[in-house]
Amino acid sequence: MAAIDATLAAQNAVVAAESLGLGTVYIGALRNKPQEVAQILKLPPHVVAVFGLCVGYADPNVNVAIKPRLPQSVVLHRETYQLSEQDEGISLYNQVMKDFYESQQMNVPGDWAEHSSKRVASAESLSGRQQLRQILNNLGFELR
Repeated sequence: MAAIDATLAAQNAVVAAESLGLGTVYIGALRNKPQEVAQILKLPPHVVAVFGLCVGYADPNVNVAIKPRLPQSVVLHRETYQLSEQDEGISLYNQVMKDFYESQQMNVPGDWAEHSSKRVASAESLSGRQQLRQILNNLGFELR
């Protein structure tokens, strides 16, 4: 429940910051090295960083855009999961993301769906997160 509470609090902080003209960026990569992050932040036992949150003013000289999100038809389902509607939405989103990556001069091989699949395809592709259970045990969480 604490991870959900932290996420909701961060979302409210983001809304407040953006209402003041500040920009924000979540840093989920903290979960790649939770033990090292805990040491750097001098966290006590039974505490783990769920994500980071950067808040500040954007550099007006840097061309940035907000990453497009999946269409609602892909992520919202009523009563049952509807794969057929999702296929069309994902195809469209692959093109939207290709255009976005090009506009941001990001070199992302393959389409979005392929890129996303590769991020979870094997233990090695999890960027250290495959060890999360053992690391959380080391930080004092008694997971079974």
